[in-house]
Amino acid sequence: MQIATYISDLLYRHECVVLPGYGAFISRRVPAQHFASSHTIYPPKKGLSFNAQIQQNDGLLVNYVATVESIPYQQAVQEVRNYVRFLDHELDTNRVVTIHKIGRFTRNDEQSLQFTPLYLVNYLPEAFGLTAHETYAVDRTPVETKIPVPAAATIELPPVQKEEIEETPVVPLHVPAASKTPWLRYAAIGAVLIGLSYVGFNTYTTQEAQNDIAVQEMADEEFTREIQEATFMISNPLPSIELEVAPVVKNYHIVAGAFRDPANADKKVAQLKRNGYDSQRIGVNKYGLHNVAFSSHADRNDAINELYRLRKQGFTGAWLLTGSLSK
Repeated sequence: MQIATYISDLLYRHECVVLPGYGAFISRRVPAQHFASSHTIYPPKKGLSFNAQIQQNDGLLVNYVATVESIPYQQAVQEVRNYVRFLDHELDTNRVVTIHKIGRFTRNDEQSLQFTPLYLVNYLPEAFGLTAHETYAVDRTPVETKIPVPAAATIELPPVQKEEIEETPVVPLHVPAASKTPWLRYAAIGAVLIGLSYVGFNTYTTQEAQNDIAVQEMADEEFTREIQEATFMISNPLPSIELEVAPVVKNYHIVAGAFRDPANADKKVAQLKRNGYDSQRIGVNKYGLHNVAFSSHADRNDAINELYRLRKQGFTGAWLLTGSLSK
């Protein structure tokens, strides 16, 4: 009877299969692994181990054998016992015995039972059809590409012809000779003095007119200021009106943590305030834990944006709490 096949079938669906009188096969989930030395990726699987201390019959294997073989329960128990005797006999004779698709048993010098699992079969149903995949390292050594440079082509330029530049004749400059008559010189000096006197007088007249305009503008400004003061000086001002502004309700809180001890919550608040956060204790939840918030917001979108910003900064445990809580 193929008891080893029945044990293998049960390992697909159960984490512990007991072989009565011998021990228990225990499986645990092992995530996918990557070995950089061999560039190999192994899919997730169930790792097998053996516990010789668990030998009591739990009925799983015996019931399965009885159902598949269509035999009575007691006969199935006897078939399992016969298989256990076979394993003991093989160990005593050959010091090693192999259970198909499960593992190999040996005895050391102290006669202790040693189990080595076989990895030929993956007992994880979710990984059905997945096999080990070997990758290859990519050679990232830069390759220098030499671009052939063609020989420079010789371009023959036509000879430069020298243009014949006509020589431009120089026109002589004739300077009239100074007059020997002295009265013309005196007349010119007199005309210049008369012109300068006229310009000075004209400048003085213009400056006086500008000064008169500036004085008039200053008087206008003073008069306008007195009118404004007389207009807006009210002896009996109207009574002031006090408006009551409703306080902003902040019902969206970004929680940094919850603490059983209020002292620990206060320490967390102080730590966050030192780091620049508007932290505070926002109440006690239904489990009796004191909530500590990074900050509170009146607008939900502002609170969600702040939550995303905090998570990007490394506070992955932060979460959003909605509602007003009694402090």
